[in-house]
Amino acid sequence: MNTPTHNRNAAAFAESDFIDLAAAIDQVPAAQRELFLTKLVILLAAGAPPGELSERIERARKHLPA
Repeated sequence: MNTPTHNRNAAAFAESDFIDLAAAIDQVPAAQRELFLTKLVILLAAGAPPGELSERIERARKHLPA
């Protein structure tokens, strides 16, 4: 089994990323939050480089049903 390694000296996300994520979650209707977070996790698992969380949030939001 592959075990991911983590660089303990580097932050995966900046503090502003957490603020952006909290704001994005607040903007998504409650009934769609689980779907939004699932899509966001899939996009992040695909390998988001540092600094691209905002772009991945927007992509996940665009994939929500209207």
